[in-house]
Formats: sequence, structure tokens, C-alpha cells
Amino acid sequence: MRSSTPGLAPLTIAGCLMAAAASAQVVRQDVPGIRNFAKVETTVACAGAINSSAIPEIKKMGYASIINLRLATEEGADVDGNIAAAKAAGIPYFHIPFSGAAPDPAVVDTFLKTITAPGVQPAFIH
Repeated sequence: MRSSTPGLAPLTIAGCLMAAAASAQVVRQDVPGIRNFAKVETTVACAGAINSSAIPEIKKMGYASIINLRLATEEGADVDGNIAAAKAAGIPYFHIPFSGAAPDPAVVDTFLKTITAPGVQPAFIH
């Protein structure tokens, strides 16, 4: 079963990350090509869908990596376009597709290994 709200699963995980950092400062700002941008301290930023055109700006903002939790089948996901834009911008890009309808503990483990790896933070997660 597919969620009627694209990007809901990544936002759910992002919400969990934000809850874990409850004492952290959360700063919301408008960034062209990024929906629902929220910076949590200096460790992570969480957002909804992004356009590949926003990837160079993510790099300029100082993020060391991009972690995409969207399924490739979600409308507008454009994983291949994002990968190409990240490569051109010189920022590591990790696609770890997470399904809120059928959560897989292995995907959560992959995410945790990725986010804690050296050089990945600060991470932009969407």
C-alpha cells in the first residue's frame, strides 16, 4: 500500500531524529528547491522532497553528505538526477529507500551505520 502523502516516510524518520534532539535548536528556513527545511543544531538538517537543482546549495550550506530516504518509485523522487547532481557538486549521496508501509529493520540499520560513519555529518536528510 502506498502512502497518499509523498515523502511521508522520510518525514517520519526525520521527525524521530528531531524528537531525539528535543533539547536542540531547530531552525526552519526557506531554501529554493527544498520543501520543509529544518536544521537541527549542526549535526543534521531534515527536509521533504528536493529538486536536483538544490543540491549545489546544500553543499554550499556546509553539509558533508545527502541521505535520501525516499523510495525511487515515489512521484518526483528523481534519484538518478539527484545522484548526478551530487556527483557534479562533489557531495556524497546515499540513497537508503525506506518504506513507511513496510518498514525493514535492515534499512534502519543501514541508515544508522551511514549517519554515524566518519565524514558523513553534518548530513542533509530527506
